Amino acid sequence: MEGILNRTYKDEEVKKYNILYVDDEEVNLRIFQRAFKRHYNVFTAESGFDAIKILESNRIDLIMSDQRMPGMTGVELLIKIVPKYPNIARMIMTGFSDEEEIIRVDREVGLDRFLVKPWNQEDLKEEFDKALEIRNPQAIEEIKPAAKPNAKDTPSEPVKLSKQELKKEIIKSVEARKNMMSTVNMDQVIEFNVSLKESLLPRQEELRLYVEDAFVLYEHNRVNHNGYWFGEVSDKLLITSFNTNSGMIHALTLNTFICATLMELMYKDQMFDPSEILSALSIRIQNRFFGKKYDENICSVDIALLVYDKQDETLLFAGANHNIYSFSKNGEFKTLPGNIAPLIPGVDPDVTVVQFDTFEISELYFISNNVIDDSTKKSESNSALLSTQLLLEELHKFPMIMQAKLLHEYKYKSLLGVRF
Repeated sequence: MEGILNRTYKDEEVKKYNILYVDDEEVNLRIFQRAFKRHYNVFTAESGFDAIKILESNRIDLIMSDQRMPGMTGVELLIKIVPKYPNIARMIMTGFSDEEEIIRVDREVGLDRFLVKPWNQEDLKEEFDKALEIRNPQAIEEIKPAAKPNAKDTPSEPVKLSKQELKKEIIKSVEARKNMMSTVNMDQVIEFNVSLKESLLPRQEELRLYVEDAFVLYEHNRVNHNGYWFGEVSDKLLITSFNTNSGMIHALTLNTFICATLMELMYKDQMFDPSEILSALSIRIQNRFFGKKYDENICSVDIALLVYDKQDETLLFAGANHNIYSFSKNGEFKTLPGNIAPLIPGVDPDVTVVQFDTFEISELYFISNNVIDDSTKKSESNSALLSTQLLLEELHKFPMIMQAKLLHEYKYKSLLGVRF
């Protein structure tokens, strides 16, 4: 996953611009990178100081900075860099008003755009393209060698908002945010949360970069409380499947947070022990959503977590009210049980970590209990799990892609399959 997030593409026609996003929240940087890496060469920095280092060694066409950052605000960063890089397109992104600061940066160095969180991917790309078309350093550099030293050849000043227009825009944005709760369209809020959640879900093609054969079966809609995530660092592959036991809007928000947190624990904290990951996840959910105080009525999370060490050919598994299912090389079906209790935010999970080797396993399936129950409601069998077992025994020898299609026909809405 780390390689996928940072890989470069060779399509110069599509990706001719380099853009830099500065934000002290690493999760925001990863969301941004995933959203725009197909369109631009994306650079990210966690501070103004890191951004300056990137600018010193790379040609950057556009910089967008968060305003509220420790050490150096977005305004301070732009005031510092624009005199040295006058052709760079510059934008401020903030969740706060900061009216005077925004006016200050526009007065001192000029501002192409003031943007308010949360951002919409399509709208933001449109703003980027407009600013890049106006301030195109590449076009200016192409003109310079052939141009004669004449005042007429000096590039015209970029068209931008006047100070009065910018201030009106800021005030309008602030007022809109103040009135949001009374005018918000709930369907739009839900769709935004769905889009944000799905922007963090890695794709089936990415999973196949890590293992011999695999599939991701996932029903993309607002009522699916299930989620998954996977990523690889230092030849260690983490695969998770989970279900949040809460209402629809809460589940969308929590599922998004779980994906982002797993990403941070894997890439930033380099955490590879399943029990440590589950413990850290429990604490972070509690702190972010519910405060420090434990509440037994807080929604729970069913989760299975597997770490595959490619060098040692070992698998570590831990689950909280979420099993995984396997077939051995000789076709024997097994349930690898997680602990009975779900993950409760703020409570250190009492989970058992099971270790086994890849030579013992042919296929693995991540299926949460709620998916098994929902998919087998109309089954004549008294046991939902037995119905799932019989179905997997019938399908597991087929290619993974065929399995996914057949399982979809049987109404399984969230399932991961991996073949070693």
